[in-house]
Parts: sequence; C-alpha cells; structure tokens
Amino acid sequence: MAKKERKPGWWYPWIFVGCMALVVVVNGIMISFAVGTWTGLETKDHYIKGIKYNDALAATKAQEERGWVMEHSFAPDAERKGELRISFRDRDGKPLDDLDIQAMIIRPTHEGFDSEVAMAAAGDGVYAGQAAVALPGQWTLRVHARQGDFVFQDTRRFEVP
Repeated sequence: MAKKERKPGWWYPWIFVGCMALVVVVNGIMISFAVGTWTGLETKDHYIKGIKYNDALAATKAQEERGWVMEHSFAPDAERKGELRISFRDRDGKPLDDLDIQAMIIRPTHEGFDSEVAMAAAGDGVYAGQAAVALPGQWTLRVHARQGDFVFQDTRRFEVP
C-alpha cells in the first residue's frame, strides 16, 4: 500500500489555530492579573460629585481668591510615628489661628491604611497632631480647614522612608 502524501501547505491553517490559542492564553493571564491585583479603591458618590462639579469649580476659584497658603511637615521616627504639623497663612503672611482642621493621611495604592489625624492649634497659625503610617512609601495628606462658611481644601503628597 502506498503512503498518501500530503499537499504542500497543509499546515497553514494550523498557524491560525495556534495564534488564536496564544491569544486566548495571554488574555487568560491578563484577566487573572486584573482580578487578582485589584486594590479595592474606588470613588465614592461619583454620580453626586459629577452633578456638583460646577460647585466644586466655584469653590476652587473662591479658595484661590482668598489666597491662603498651607505648609506641612511630618518627620516620622523609625516606627513611622511622629508629629504632623500644618501651618496656615493668609495672602499677607499673617497666621490663621481660628480654623477647624480635619486632616487625613491616605495610602493611595492600598485600601485599609488610611487614618484621620486629630489636629490641635499650636499657635501662630500652626496646627499639630500625632500621626502614624503603617508602610513606607508615598502617602497623601488631605486637609480640610474651615473658618465660618469658608472651606479650604488641599491635597499634598509626601514620602515616608
């Protein structure tokens, strides 16, 4: 019995099958990484924030017109604990002593490490509070200062070794 010979190029369709199999495998790996690395971070009340966007723009303009300046410092010890100091000055450089301050330290890449810092007036426009961060790296300081009806908001990044 003679052996039946294959036509030249019989394997060309298998190239397409192999490529599609490779695409399926790579997509499966990417889906696995996407599901397994989700940090859980999301914007809360995103719809309401979107509706109030023009109010946020007006508040930002009013804050810029007021001309307040905020500076902060945080020098943690080896255990990543220390004093958070925030100072406020008006546009003329005068200290702002009558503010109600809310400060929050946020880990931008991991959920569950955020903490609120109780701030107390230390005089001369400076507010201080004890803070601790759990991990080294980048952190975000979110500050809300209130004086009567005026609200000042600022966000700063800092690094903890």
